[in-house]
Amino acid sequence: MSEQITFSSSILPGLTRVVGFRGVEAISRPYRFEIFFSIPSEGEEDANFSEMVGSKARLVIDRLDDKNPPFLFAGVLAGVDLLHEYGGRALLRAVLVPRLWGLTLSKHSRIFTKKSVPDVIRAVLEENGIASGDYELRLGSHETEEHICQYRESDFDFISRWMEREGIYYYFEHTEDGERLILCDDKAYPAEALGTPVRYHPQTGEDRSAGASFRTFSCQHGALPSRVKLKDYDYVRPNFPLSGAAPVSPYGAGEISLHGERFFSAEAGSRLAQLRAEEYLAREAVAQASGSRLHLRAGYTFELEEHPRARLNTKYLAIEVRHHGNQSAGHDDLQELVPLDHEEVYFVEVAAIPATTQFRAESRTAWPRIYGYENGTVDGSASSEYAQIDEHGRYLVRFKFDEASPRDGSGSTYVRMMQPHGGGVEGFHFPLRRGTEVVLSFLGGDPDRPVISGVVPNVLTPSPVTSGNHTKNVIQTGGRNRIEMEDAAGSQRITVSTPHANTYLRMGAPNDNHELIAKTDAKSVWDSGGNFDVHVGKKGGGNWAVNVRDNVSMDIESGNYKAKANAGSMEFFAAQQVTWESAGEGKAIYGDKTDFIQGNQSLLRIGNFLVWTGGSMTAATYGDTETYTLGNVKSYNYSDTEEHKFGTFKSTVDGHTIDKKNGTFESSVAGMTIDRKGGAFMSFTAGTVVDMKASLNFNMFLGPVIDMKVAATAEFTGGFKFSINAAGSNEHTLGTKIATNAGVTVNMNYGTTITAKAGAEVAMENAKLIKRNVKVESLSASIKKRVVAVEKVGFKVIP
Repeated sequence: MSEQITFSSSILPGLTRVVGFRGVEAISRPYRFEIFFSIPSEGEEDANFSEMVGSKARLVIDRLDDKNPPFLFAGVLAGVDLLHEYGGRALLRAVLVPRLWGLTLSKHSRIFTKKSVPDVIRAVLEENGIASGDYELRLGSHETEEHICQYRESDFDFISRWMEREGIYYYFEHTEDGERLILCDDKAYPAEALGTPVRYHPQTGEDRSAGASFRTFSCQHGALPSRVKLKDYDYVRPNFPLSGAAPVSPYGAGEISLHGERFFSAEAGSRLAQLRAEEYLAREAVAQASGSRLHLRAGYTFELEEHPRARLNTKYLAIEVRHHGNQSAGHDDLQELVPLDHEEVYFVEVAAIPATTQFRAESRTAWPRIYGYENGTVDGSASSEYAQIDEHGRYLVRFKFDEASPRDGSGSTYVRMMQPHGGGVEGFHFPLRRGTEVVLSFLGGDPDRPVISGVVPNVLTPSPVTSGNHTKNVIQTGGRNRIEMEDAAGSQRITVSTPHANTYLRMGAPNDNHELIAKTDAKSVWDSGGNFDVHVGKKGGGNWAVNVRDNVSMDIESGNYKAKANAGSMEFFAAQQVTWESAGEGKAIYGDKTDFIQGNQSLLRIGNFLVWTGGSMTAATYGDTETYTLGNVKSYNYSDTEEHKFGTFKSTVDGHTIDKKNGTFESSVAGMTIDRKGGAFMSFTAGTVVDMKASLNFNMFLGPVIDMKVAATAEFTGGFKFSINAAGSNEHTLGTKIATNAGVTVNMNYGTTITAKAGAEVAMENAKLIKRNVKVESLSASIKKRVVAVEKVGFKVIP
């Protein structure tokens, strides 16, 4: 008797005989067939059943009495069990599954960045040995996802939950070479292999006259919600309402509202809402059929005919198919050993939906949740010593559980960091450098929504506070900028420091006998927009010492400068010079003043100059002094003034000079003093000798009065002529002796009267008195000369 059901594999012996099978296949689920078969026991004692696992196998149903092609299921053996040894044969059970089922045997935790869902599916399939020729993606466009996390789950669960979310479903094609995985996201359903309608012919009992048909066909209708609403939040656009909605049924009751479905645009929200609505609609009306029709597969369509309800005679999509096979007829012992559900050689049960309905797989795969923390390391694409963050302040983080993350930063994803403070303009952020260990939490437990919760130390990035400095509270940056707060009793202090130029500010417990220290080895500036007050010694006295190595400069833009010593003295010392400069303001000195000029001095005044001395004033000049005054000069001395000039003193006044001395004025000149005034006053002062010589003429034109006082001797020498002309009175007051020597002639022309008084005598030798009306009046005067000629009429000598 020819067998209609065969089971073959390269590892199975040729005398394999199928007893029966049962299997189920469904859209978006790997099929699973349990196949019961027997093999000869003789010579198989050493058979290694474990070697059968993983090998390819085929289950074929072929009714030899019809002209239809064989009905084939291909796959791999997921397991082989030895059930019984009976009558020289071994009874075994094998499980046939697709290669996709192998993804259930793995478990991974890893991150996929900047990939679309189809890209991730493709990568996972090929990683598990399902080559590009073993599957086909019949998909539309899908957006690139920034972060997709697989967390402690099998590869199968991982891609299943993402396919369910994105509305991607799959089924299988079966050929002699094996199964082929087909992934779709639309209604382009293929038709079943035979392409002929399935006749509905109800039968009871053992009646099999209808042939390959459906004996039963029923419909189930379930309640639906009215609509689906989705909402989400995007921190890049925090005020933008992210939502999407889609209707499910106008007769529905209730509403499905979900938050955090991970979309970042209104279009994406509407698309996801529509997918969820279609997921509910795919189960609104489900037909259940059973019979003996072959070639019905999940994912393929078939057409129903001859149903008494005409509207049911339409095309359907098989979403789940249960297959049953039995070849134990005539072997009662096998029937007892192998419990099979149906006695027919082949029996099928089908769940189907109208082919006009868009199928979406039910979201049955659980989304993993992380309710604790996971470790990670701050990453970056460059070996920079600084933090590598993006425009939103996010960090590239390499998760410790990520088994596939490369170390060049390309496998990391940008993650926000929780902060203790923030707002519109305020905030708190200490940047993290590459290699810093962090702990991450997950919003809603979603592995695809990580947030950096904090930093934890390790041996490579140790804590700044350990058992060695456990009394300190420290904030220190990667550049070693540091805030240290010491809490040790009696030593409480705060130090703010930076390694640049050894700069720090220390407050609190004394260091070098100071409770407040601000120090830097480089430049510093104090800039105050308002008042800047310094109080020293308010708690009972204290000093203020400022030590400047180079220059001190103070610029007061507007206002006054006041320095006052209330109970002490004020000292200014300069090794070179002290300069006080005032733009138009006076200066008052209420104590002694000493001007010491070691070198030259030039003083240029544009405008008035007033010097007022209420006490003594001493001016000493050991070199040359030149004073130019373009305007008026007034000097008021209300007390004694002493002026000593030990060198040459020159004073030139092109204008008027008014010198008023209300007190005693004494001027001592050890050298020569020439005081020439081009105005109304001329003064000659000589200590011992005044010697004036002229090669030709020496003329002096005087004003109303000429006063010449000689302490000892006054000598006037003229070359050819010496003339003294006085407009009014010419008075000579002499000491002991007056001598007038002339080489040729001495002419003295006087006005009305000449009065000559001598204490002793007047001697004229070889002289001649020529003038009329000359009177010589003196009781004690005598004229002694041997040759005296009186040549004028009217000249008489009155004894």
